[in-house]
Amino acid sequence: MSRAGEARARGGRRRPSAGGTTADELRENGRRAAEDAWSAQVNALGGFIRAQRQMAKLSLREMAAMTQVSNAYLSQVERGLHQPSLKVLRSIADALHLNTDQMLSRAGWAVGDPDTAGDAAPPEEAAATSPPGVEAAIEADARLSDEQKAALLGVYRSFVQRD
Repeated sequence: MSRAGEARARGGRRRPSAGGTTADELRENGRRAAEDAWSAQVNALGGFIRAQRQMAKLSLREMAAMTQVSNAYLSQVERGLHQPSLKVLRSIADALHLNTDQMLSRAGWAVGDPDTAGDAAPPEEAAATSPPGVEAAIEADARLSDEQKAALLGVYRSFVQRD
């Protein structure tokens, strides 16, 4: 039996011709890319939560008591091992004295209401409240990981955001 026949008999797939890519490989690559993006987002959220907790000078146990979430679970959220539920995100936001929308946006959930989209400050007013190079400098710093950049940007934006 040929090698291709043996592979098919074992449930495997034929190798694509030189330079070709099968549809299964494309799907797998797309799935992996989506998982990597999701993982990076969860890591960034966890880094943001950890940074906010540390800035509030709260231990993991203190925040667990405030949120009624176990400190083991909070630790896993901070390390990007779990995507917390909406209820947990709200309790974390309350404990950290943050706007829930900030936490939801860090979690990757859209929070913009199309009816209130026009309520944002005009671009010239927003530019007057935020130095233009701060976010660009964070993004450009090669010494920082993507997670660190996301956490720093989240912290910075939480300080300059108007309520």
